[in-house]
Amino acid sequence: MPRFAAALFALSFLSGLCFAGEGEDQANSFASIYATLCMKNLNNLEALREKLSAIPKLPAEKAAHFLAGNAGDAWPVPDQHGTFVLALPNDKNLCMVHVRRANTEAAKQLFADLVASAPAPLIAKKVRDEQAQTTANGQTQTLAYEWSIPDASRKMLFTITTAASDTAQLQVFATAAIIDE
Repeated sequence: MPRFAAALFALSFLSGLCFAGEGEDQANSFASIYATLCMKNLNNLEALREKLSAIPKLPAEKAAHFLAGNAGDAWPVPDQHGTFVLALPNDKNLCMVHVRRANTEAAKQLFADLVASAPAPLIAKKVRDEQAQTTANGQTQTLAYEWSIPDASRKMLFTITTAASDTAQLQVFATAAIIDE
């Protein structure tokens, strides 16, 4: 298990794209964490939970903040570029990544690079692009893409919400989920 923790730590530094500046470094770390933890493990989040069992998780009272009212677990993800939290609600096909600070434009672009195209035979479809004004984070933008086989009732849903305001409590929040329609 120490090798997994080291690999997790190392993966949080990797990204296919390079941007200059701290905000871009944070966006790159977000994309790496999202791809290697949520996207890669979406079909078996219980296996991811098992792999993470050796890593210290947040106490229940702190984890609750990241679980949107659900029971589950949350882990701080070590990274030199910022504060990242991975949350896995119990009994849900849902993985969440919370990012306190990042360049939101870079994060959105990296997210789109990851999910706008699906591996065959899946088809990617943009299903949401909305803006909203919120109390906690100011102006937000939410983008979502589905991956599915034509006419399938089960789909993978990838969503990102960004808040560019420097006073936002959270600048990037992304989820990966399996949904049934």
